[in-house]
Amino acid sequence: MKKITEADWDRLIKELRYDEDVVYAKKIFWNKSDKEIMDTFESGFAFTERSDELRYMPDELFNYYYHYFPEFVIRGNYDRLDTPGVADCFMTLLKEKLADHSFHYEEILVLANNTLDFILDNIDKFNYSQKVYGDFLPRIKALKHGIQHYPIARH
Repeated sequence: MKKITEADWDRLIKELRYDEDVVYAKKIFWNKSDKEIMDTFESGFAFTERSDELRYMPDELFNYYYHYFPEFVIRGNYDRLDTPGVADCFMTLLKEKLADHSFHYEEILVLANNTLDFILDNIDKFNYSQKVYGDFLPRIKALKHGIQHYPIARH
């Protein structure tokens, strides 16, 4: 995967006519260390904002920065009351990006699948708020099926 440069960010922002979401995402992700980016996920309920930033990124940026979200889920550095919300945000973003054919690299799909396995292995912890989020088991099954049948075209 090609390293993302500031010129890449600026080119994509210009192509998107200075889309405010992407301009803001640059402030969060560009030229930050892994620790700095992970800290932004782990800051309270900010994972929902990071999910939105990933959602609105052009595919080139999304594929480069997506790995932080699965890593955040697996690390578990969030309040136990946020656990169902974390899973819901992760699975919602994954579903949308699979449908949009936004994934360009098998490696990040493997990471997404491993994260679904992590949620399954800890399903009691993630699935305790079914009245709010519904049952995660059918969603996980559908997402795993989507990953298994996803057509990777290298870019």
